[in-house]
Amino acid sequence: MASRNYYYLIAGLPDLTIDQGKLQFGSVEFRKYLKTQLHRKDYELIEWLFLPHDNQNLLKLLNKEDFVWDEAGIYTREEMEMAFTEEPYQIKPYMVKFIASFKSEIRLMPEKTPENELTTIYFNEVLKVKNDFLRAWFEFDLNLRNLILFSSAQKYNLSCDQDLIGNNKIASTLKQKVGRDIGEAAEWLYYEKVNQALESGDIAVREKAIDQLKWNYLNEMNTFNYFSIEIIVSYIIKLTIIERWLKLDPKEGEKLFRRLLGDLQSSYEFPKEFNVNDGKK
Repeated sequence: MASRNYYYLIAGLPDLTIDQGKLQFGSVEFRKYLKTQLHRKDYELIEWLFLPHDNQNLLKLLNKEDFVWDEAGIYTREEMEMAFTEEPYQIKPYMVKFIASFKSEIRLMPEKTPENELTTIYFNEVLKVKNDFLRAWFEFDLNLRNLILFSSAQKYNLSCDQDLIGNNKIASTLKQKVGRDIGEAAEWLYYEKVNQALESGDIAVREKAIDQLKWNYLNEMNTFNYFSIEIIVSYIIKLTIIERWLKLDPKEGEKLFRRLLGDLQSSYEFPKEFNVNDGKK
C-alpha cells in the first residue's frame, strides 16, 4: 500500500514558534491537531508515541495512588476506569492483558516489577506495527534503554536481568552477560556511539549526548522521506526532546528548537510563504 503524503501539513510545521522558554504548540496540542488532519491509520501510528503516558496513568490507577492525571496520554481517566469494568475494548489490548495479569495471582511476568512488565508488553506490541520507520525507531529506543541500564548496572556491579526490557536479540544477549563483555550486543551499529555518550561523568553532558544520538538517528532514517507520516513521527519525537530540555535547560531547549526548524528547512525547498520564524525579531 502506497504511503500518504501530507504536503500542506508538513510545509506548515516551521510556523510553530517558541516564546519565553515555552512552545506555543507543544506535542500534546500537536497530537490533538493531527487527529483532525491525518488518515485514521496514520494517526494510530502517532498514538504509540504517547501511550507511555497512558501506561503510567494505568499503573497509578491500579495501585490506587492519589495523582494528577497525565493529559499527554491518549485516554481520559473515565475511559481508562471504564476498562476496569464493562468496556475494556476502549483501550489497547495489551493494556487489557496487563490489567488481568496485575489482578491475577499468577502474573504474566512474575519476575518483573509491574512497571517493567507493562513496558515489556508495550514494546512487544509496538514492534509489530505495520510501519517500518516506527518499528525501527522503537527497536533503536529499546536497545538504547537496555544498553544504558546495563552499563549503569555494570558500573556498580549490580544485576539488571529483571529490569531489561523486551525480548529482542540485544536484550536476550545482555541478560546472559555477567561481566563487561557483552558479546553480540556490541555488534549493534550504534553500540560504540552509545558507549562514548556514557563515558562522561557529567549527567547533563551524558543526557545531551544521548539525545543527540536519537536526533541524528531520526535524521538518518528520514534521508529520503519528505512529506510522509515518517516526517511527522520524527517531528513529534524531536518535539518531546525539546520540551524535556526546555524544563531542564531553557537555553539548550531553544537551541534544539532552532535546530529542528533548520532540519526541516534543509530537507526540501520551502515556498516563500513558509519562511522559518523562530519567534525572534
